[in-house]
Amino acid sequence: MEFSKRLNLCERSLSRLFLQQTGLSFRQWRQRSRLLFSLSLLEKGERVTDVAIACGYESMSAFIAAFKEQMGFTPKELFAKNQ
Repeated sequence: MEFSKRLNLCERSLSRLFLQQTGLSFRQWRQRSRLLFSLSLLEKGERVTDVAIACGYESMSAFIAAFKEQMGFTPKELFAKNQ
């Protein structure tokens, strides 16, 4: 991990500190960060496929599954709620 080298820490120490400070693993934090960013793109009217790619997901289905797991609803259901 590049961050651990910059901070002169081993990866395990950095992982423990990250979890201690945020309450999340780096992977969990990164996923939430990507999904929060996706909200702004979806709000602008971007296509779900384009948002999934922009947020680093390999497929639209993987993005939708992660979105639903974290948000409690799919992007399509989000649009339905806002109309």
